[in-house]
Amino acid sequence: MNIKGKILVIDDEDSILRILDRFLTDMGFQVFTANSWDKALQTFFQDKFELIILDIFMPGRDGFELAQEMRLTRPNQKILIITGLDAADVYKHLTTNEAEFSDILYKPFSFAKIKTVISSVLSSN
Repeated sequence: MNIKGKILVIDDEDSILRILDRFLTDMGFQVFTANSWDKALQTFFQDKFELIILDIFMPGRDGFELAQEMRLTRPNQKILIITGLDAADVYKHLTTNEAEFSDILYKPFSFAKIKTVISSVLSSN
């Protein structure tokens, strides 16, 4: 199978990491996972990724800060955020943070929705 590209999935929930790892691997991607801020940055700086899938609320420092850190070295990095918050809460946080995101995926999500959003993000410039 041809590898479509590399995706880094960052979430503090191991079940989400396992599900997305299996699903994205089946879609043809090489998947890397991280369940903490430190592991995420370490993995991010070791390779280049077509897409980062990032949970915005994790213990310790949040995903907004992590995205800003990543954008310092790779300003055009595509970042898809995933969250269990409702749209109003996410919007409130987005308006107070400088990081830009390619799209938002709300938990719980379906495999069809994941596939559609990832295809859309990766096909955009």
